[in-house]
Amino acid sequence: MANEFDMTVEVKLDLDPDWRRVEGKLKDVLQIAARNIEKDSKQRMHDWPAVDTSATVNSIMARPADREGLAWRIGPTTDYAPFIEFGTWKMRARPFMVPAAEQEKPRLVKALGQVCQGL
Repeated sequence: MANEFDMTVEVKLDLDPDWRRVEGKLKDVLQIAARNIEKDSKQRMHDWPAVDTSATVNSIMARPADREGLAWRIGPTTDYAPFIEFGTWKMRARPFMVPAAEQEKPRLVKALGQVCQGL
């Protein structure tokens, strides 16, 4: 049975037509942010003192969500990852994706601002 709950984080930009001048830099900024979220979420999983097969940690990947490289999906693929992130009535939440994305957000906003300054 497939898991109906999608807990990936997606970063996407809708851009002004003049964006082509900075296209490469924007793609680089988004890829760096996606890789940072991937790395941080994996580290957060390792920091939890629990018995772990590392299946969820190993399944966390950042990958392009479109052909242009302006959207990235970052998240685990194990069916039980949402239960770890959000908890259950028997288990407390051990968030790893949301905090990683929140930590990266200010750096991403600053980097996007720097790239887009001249537009």
